Amino acid sequence: MTEQAGRPHRPQSEPGEPPAVAQPASAPPPPAWGGQAAGGPPAVTWGAPPAGVPAVGPAAGELAIKRSLVRCAVATVLSFGVYSFWWFYQYRRRVSAELGKADDAGLHTAGLLVPFLNYYIIYLLWNDISEVRVRVGLSEIPAVAYVIGAIFVAPVFYGIVNAQLNEYWDRRTGGRAIDAPWTSGERLATLLPLLAFGGFLLLMVIIVGLAASS
Repeated sequence: MTEQAGRPHRPQSEPGEPPAVAQPASAPPPPAWGGQAAGGPPAVTWGAPPAGVPAVGPAAGELAIKRSLVRCAVATVLSFGVYSFWWFYQYRRRVSAELGKADDAGLHTAGLLVPFLNYYIIYLLWNDISEVRVRVGLSEIPAVAYVIGAIFVAPVFYGIVNAQLNEYWDRRTGGRAIDAPWTSGERLATLLPLLAFGGFLLLMVIIVGLAASS
C-alpha cells in the first residue's frame, strides 16, 4: 500500500519498539563572531555582529584594544621611538588574527630595523589594515601613498593609520571597543629606554666629574 501524495514519510519501528518519531531538520548554527588564528592573540566570542557588519575573520581578542593618538605619541617620544616597535608588534598580531593569517609578528617587527625592508613591512601591515576596514564597510587605506608620505613625515601618517585602525575596532565591535589598559609590557617599552638613557647620562656626568677632579 503506497503512501498518500503529500504525506511525509514516517520512519518504521521494529516490532516491540516504541513508534519512531520523525525529527525536524535543525537549522545550521550561525557563524561564530569570534575565533583565533594560529599563533594569534586570545579571542573571545562577542555574540552576533552589529547590523550591517559582516562576521568576517577571527576576532581580535579582548574589547580593550584601542590606543589614542596622544597616548602613542607621548609614549613614542618618551621611549625615543622604542614604543613604536612595541605598537607594531601588538597590532601586527591582531590584524593577522583578523585575517586568519599566521604571520610571524616577531620577525616582522625585527625587520623594521633593516633599511628599505622596513618600508615594505610597514606597507604589509597598512595594506592588511586597509583590507579589514573594507570588509566591515569602511574606506580603504592608500597604503603605498601612506608609506611614501611616511618617508618624509612619519609621525603624521602613523597617526592617521592609528586613527583609522581605531575606527575599524569601533565598527568591528559595534562600538564596544575601549581604550586598552597600560600593560606591563607597554610600560617597559615606554619607560625602560627613558631610564636607560637617563642612567647613561648620569654615568657620563659622574665620569666627567671624576676626571675633572683628578
